[in-house]
Amino acid sequence: MSDKIRQKDKNNISVYIQGGEKKVMTKFNKKMINVLATATLVAGVAAPIAALTAPTAIHASSSYSVLTTPTINSAANTNVELGRVKVNVGKASVKAGSSFTVTLPKGFEFKGDKATAVVGVVGAKGVQKNGEKTDWGSVSGATYGNDVYGLGVYVDGDDNKLDLTEPVLVQSLSSNSVRIEVKADNPNDDLGIYLNFANIKANSPSTGPVKVAIDAASDSGLTSGEVTVANVVSSGQVSLAAADTVSASEDFTFTLKAKEATAKSLKSNNTIKLKLPSGFKWSSIPAQGTNNSVAARLYGDLDTSLGNLNITGVDSDTLTIAPLKESSVASAFNLKLAYKVDDESSAKKGDVTANITGTASTDVGSLVVGNYGEYGGGVSVEKPTTILAGQDEQRIGDISIKETIAGSIRKDRTVTLRLPEGARWQSPFKTGSSDFVGTTEYANGMSNVEFDYSDSDKRTLRIKFKNDTTDGSDPGKLILKNVEVATQPGFSGDLNVEVAGSQGFTGSVKVATVKKAVTLAAASKPTLTIGLGDQQLGDITITEAAREALTKKNNSTGQVVLELPIGVRFATTPEVKVTSGDLKIKSVSTDTYGDSDKGRLSFYVDSESSAPSTITISAPKVVVDRTVAQGDIVAKLKGEAASYTAYKGNGTVTQNWKDNNTAADEIAIATIGTPAPGATKTKAVFTLGSTSYTVNGETKTADVAAYAENGRTYLPVRYAAEALGVSPQNILFDKATSTVTLIKGDRVAQIKLNTNLLTVNGSVIRMDVKAVTNKNRTVLPIFWVSRALDASINYDATAKTVTVENNN
Repeated sequence: MSDKIRQKDKNNISVYIQGGEKKVMTKFNKKMINVLATATLVAGVAAPIAALTAPTAIHASSSYSVLTTPTINSAANTNVELGRVKVNVGKASVKAGSSFTVTLPKGFEFKGDKATAVVGVVGAKGVQKNGEKTDWGSVSGATYGNDVYGLGVYVDGDDNKLDLTEPVLVQSLSSNSVRIEVKADNPNDDLGIYLNFANIKANSPSTGPVKVAIDAASDSGLTSGEVTVANVVSSGQVSLAAADTVSASEDFTFTLKAKEATAKSLKSNNTIKLKLPSGFKWSSIPAQGTNNSVAARLYGDLDTSLGNLNITGVDSDTLTIAPLKESSVASAFNLKLAYKVDDESSAKKGDVTANITGTASTDVGSLVVGNYGEYGGGVSVEKPTTILAGQDEQRIGDISIKETIAGSIRKDRTVTLRLPEGARWQSPFKTGSSDFVGTTEYANGMSNVEFDYSDSDKRTLRIKFKNDTTDGSDPGKLILKNVEVATQPGFSGDLNVEVAGSQGFTGSVKVATVKKAVTLAAASKPTLTIGLGDQQLGDITITEAAREALTKKNNSTGQVVLELPIGVRFATTPEVKVTSGDLKIKSVSTDTYGDSDKGRLSFYVDSESSAPSTITISAPKVVVDRTVAQGDIVAKLKGEAASYTAYKGNGTVTQNWKDNNTAADEIAIATIGTPAPGATKTKAVFTLGSTSYTVNGETKTADVAAYAENGRTYLPVRYAAEALGVSPQNILFDKATSTVTLIKGDRVAQIKLNTNLLTVNGSVIRMDVKAVTNKNRTVLPIFWVSRALDASINYDATAKTVTVENNN
């Protein structure tokens, strides 16, 4: 295959074809000047030189391009071909007499004697005049010397704009250095000077890049620097690669690509051996004989002297490749090979890796030549992301749905991806829909899919395949990219998607790690006393995990609320200020929440942050009433600004989403260290219709008799409390709210009259009957109260008695 180069300078395009043939395509006349008759120009791929010193202002109009950088070995050789370089000279950059010196590195010389003679001024070669190319003739008007034999110098320019009659003068300075002088000005057009380092003498050079130094006079308009024209390797090596590999369940094919780093890397006695793993055997190798010569499979710098390859090993696990001849230039070949499963009991699923051995030096010790698997596939996420809780439009890791082998996925099969409780897909995931969030990538027949939801809460994404995936021999894949989700405030940890569906894929994949958008911290955790006011807490801080974590999105009020439990309220409004970052807040206040007696502190976001910010609530004081149970006092961070997705409208968020887990974070800010006093061990017996009852065997009289209604026994509150072991000072009644509070140890039970609401330590329970009044006395359903305060109850239908025992 011909090695082509296209070098475009303004309106001039030159094409050089390897093997000595030269073609010139220009819009203007050009001259190709050769200093030495033995040098030939073979062009490669032009690339800018990175290893040049930065040009000064006077050098700004010239540069260098490397056309080829061959690999050579470190052995001594009198006929080495290095690379080719172009000196690009901008218009009006040089004047007659400008010069530069070219010096080979240590270990390389120009072939000849003492290089001291002036070589001479050369004439023109291959000139185009009036758009018509002349025949390629001998160089006219040139004088030659043998002192710098091996360096070819060509000059390229427009004959109508430049004087190229005598373009350059080449002078030998030493065995590894020459001086090149430009003989004419270039005021009207760019100038190109090509350097072809052919037939150079190598004296066992060091391994590594071969760098030629180019030194220009300071007033020449040219750039000094160095260019890499070759790479030296210590010994010949063969690079191997496996291309066009397939995944299959029985038969496999792939292309083995081999390329010599230098000539003679493969010798006639070298071998390359590929051994398959247990359970596989080679089933096909290229036919031998004249019709399968290496020449038919070579590419790059061809050298058919390598001859045929001797390939053996069919029906065995080891393939042997041996050349019959060695190459004179670096060569390469491709082999189409096939193998099969020979023993399913020992063939392992997954990548099929062939071990590389033999006497040849290769750049790898193994190659993956295919993938063996059963029909099926799975779902994976390569790079899970980190997202914020309580925020919309959070991007997760790309989700890949892949077959194990081609054709695994069938028409109308489905794959479902279900998010956990507290998470939802950002919006309907439907192809072509205006609210589609995300993009897809696909291969091998997996483009025709349908997206929808199999539930109403947007937790389950259903993907339906509309055709069989049988395109090609490679397995198909579908990648969901840029997909967004939302999680409820307070959600943290791994976000895992459960995989299911009729295709049979199962498992769980992690798509993201969820961080709380804002966090609460308490400087201390003091022990408080029930029934006291103005009790001191430590500082409380609210910290954003990212900028704009406290948000005013979508017309939100931007309110932030620090909510205390029932029975605890702020004594005064503490100082609240931003202590780091640029968040701005306003309207700080404290109050209680409705009739629940939950203390709260609130403020509003005035301006969102551009960097994560911290808010400090300094030394707040609280009042703790007698309804507060033993244990931690937990403050919760709520409000639209902190719990954005929980408070969004019903258009995209269900009421259930809004009602649950709306706290962005919570923290224990204090503790009640001792239980409320007065709980005792008791056993009480009540008789329906009688005002007499006993407590621990002692007969007492109530002012209202116990009675049954709607399947429940009602008792007067004071006597019921005594029966449950509650002391008189822990029986509270709030006339304003018609609420009874009973405190027993670490339990606080509250019942509001004429409702079926029972609250135990802040949790609401709906009873099947209501608390009422009888003869101006509050009567309670003893069954529900006994459950709330951990008491046992027994009913004797014959005697019509109710026995209550507390469990302390």
